[in-house]
Amino acid sequence: MKKETISFSPEANDMLERIAAIWPLIIRQNKKDKILCMLNLLAQSRKIRKADAALVVEATRLVVPKSYDPLFHMFEDMEGFKKRFLATFVSEEAYTGIPVKVRRWPHPRTRKKKPAERQKRVLAFCASPRPHGNTDLLIDEALRGACEAGAHTEKIMLHKLHMEFCIGCRKCKDPGFEKICVIKDDMEAVYQKILDADSLIIGFPIYTGRECAQLSTFLDRWDGYERYMLKSCLETGRTAMVIGTWGYPSIDTYDHVIENIISILNLHKVETVEALSACGFEGLRHGLDEKRTGVIARHPKELAKAFTAGRALAG
Repeated sequence: MKKETISFSPEANDMLERIAAIWPLIIRQNKKDKILCMLNLLAQSRKIRKADAALVVEATRLVVPKSYDPLFHMFEDMEGFKKRFLATFVSEEAYTGIPVKVRRWPHPRTRKKKPAERQKRVLAFCASPRPHGNTDLLIDEALRGACEAGAHTEKIMLHKLHMEFCIGCRKCKDPGFEKICVIKDDMEAVYQKILDADSLIIGFPIYTGRECAQLSTFLDRWDGYERYMLKSCLETGRTAMVIGTWGYPSIDTYDHVIENIISILNLHKVETVEALSACGFEGLRHGLDEKRTGVIARHPKELAKAFTAGRALAG
């Protein structure tokens, strides 16, 4: 759909060019075309003949991930963006005042819970390289909830594992291959722990608009579970909780990253029944207090959401 199908105010033209300029030339026109298509759909549905800058921003928000929020906040209110976010890097008052939020994702629990025949095993993986950081504290609280529900719990810090990269040998796909992976490292024991677990907790920070490197490597190594002719070592029945944390103080900025991890787990027959988003961990000490402990500890009501989710996971 061409830009000429709807007229633009000068402010709308300026906003479209400002937004388009964030992308390199090789993909810029493709992005503009998608924005224009959405903009025309919005205009037609509302019988609008001339687009203004607000409509351009609305159309763009519908075709790009929420991780573009900081950009829109700068475009819409630069002074407000400075006070809300940038000031936390230079002011102790702004840093301690940054809104820290945890959101527990809703899940339609349609399955009836069966009485437990044995003690459930909940295995947690912390992909954060910061012990006692916000991700780690949220995982600990979720495990405390699971433990109170009667589960046996264990936590593994991924950065402490000797975990090599997947080398793409595809040996795990050969018919008759009995191991899970040819690489001899700490993942050999971890594979069995996952097989033995009833539920998994995977927590990770987001630094660069995607899951951190530790989790990316870890999930690459899960490919060993997928066998010859798309058969799998993992049977259905395992459940999971996914916890994502980040600095920007908007609670849904990286929902698409959490959704991607949920989808990867689903490919491996693990159903995510709980998810937590946590934000506001940026500024002078990047989400840590003076003792290098996650600032989520100062927000017991938010932290308690992890306990409730962990209890539900194991209940």
